[in-house]
Amino acid sequence: MQDIHYWKRRSEVHLKDNQNSVQYRQKIIEELRDFISFDAYCCTMTDTQTLFSIGAVTEQSIEDIHQQIMSLEYDSQDINSYVYLVESGKYIGKLSDVSSQSKRYREVLEPHGFSDEIRAALMFQGQCYGFLTLFKRIDNGQPHFQDADVNQVKILMPVMAEALMGFYHTIIDERLFIEEEQSGIIILDEEHHIISTNTKAAQLLTLLRNNEGLLDWQIPKPIQAFCAKLQANKLNSQYSLLVPINNKGYVTVQASVLMTADSQQQIAILLNEASPKEMLPYLLIAYHLTPREKEVVVEVMKGIPTKIIAQNLGISSYTVQDHLKLIFQKVDVADRNELVWKLFTRFN
Repeated sequence: MQDIHYWKRRSEVHLKDNQNSVQYRQKIIEELRDFISFDAYCCTMTDTQTLFSIGAVTEQSIEDIHQQIMSLEYDSQDINSYVYLVESGKYIGKLSDVSSQSKRYREVLEPHGFSDEIRAALMFQGQCYGFLTLFKRIDNGQPHFQDADVNQVKILMPVMAEALMGFYHTIIDERLFIEEEQSGIIILDEEHHIISTNTKAAQLLTLLRNNEGLLDWQIPKPIQAFCAKLQANKLNSQYSLLVPINNKGYVTVQASVLMTADSQQQIAILLNEASPKEMLPYLLIAYHLTPREKEVVVEVMKGIPTKIIAQNLGISSYTVQDHLKLIFQKVDVADRNELVWKLFTRFN
């Protein structure tokens, strides 16, 4: 078993050698195979607020059943759900300890030849930046994970999480080169097969697939997550998910359920380049602003003078000025006008 110092050194090597999170995750997981026997994996990055997947690397045997797994994730209170692992503070679980109680095991994993899984929430500084799931097949010489395997993953978890945080908070200065007109629209049937799409959606769909290293017929994980949540009636249709695309820009995903004239359910996915308003909360996190600094920035965006900001936030004008100095340093600007431009105006 390798200790955390080993994994930190290896993580630094892979971060240096690989320019995007997909390559990084693949390299770390390949190295993990030297110490744990597993037959398949899925490693997803998540939106820290909703725990929605914003992109995953997945072996093909799991890719084939991923939508089924995700549907059960949102449609039932199954063992070791990802949300449960985070909210309970457990963070990691081995399915074979409780597999007889798992609907996921009975209905999906076992019928497809899998005997066990380890699920791990990749947590850093109280935020979940992804999930790592390892699988064993029934025909594996040792079909169940051991406690030592769980302990090795536990050691790796915060190291991977810190690396994914860096990828998640990377500030992308580029704009997407896509059609400027209406929203990108994708229509999917009940089985999540694409029925139709417009030009803009096709362009953005390609970006999302490339972001995960998917083939041109596969459905990106953010869209899978929306479909599963909608079908489980656990999604506000007004919700918009922001997906950073490595070195490209930011895509937003929305979805709603449609009914055909013969009462068949369809799902409409809306894809767009993120607006400045949608990007602002993400950028405030990316620049590592404190909660109070975020409040000050929001006031500045409204054009409110220092004295009124102080009154609105219940602090002194001197304190507002101190916050602004730190904000300017973090965002690397000289004044309010540059701050508004860097966080908002330049994305119009």
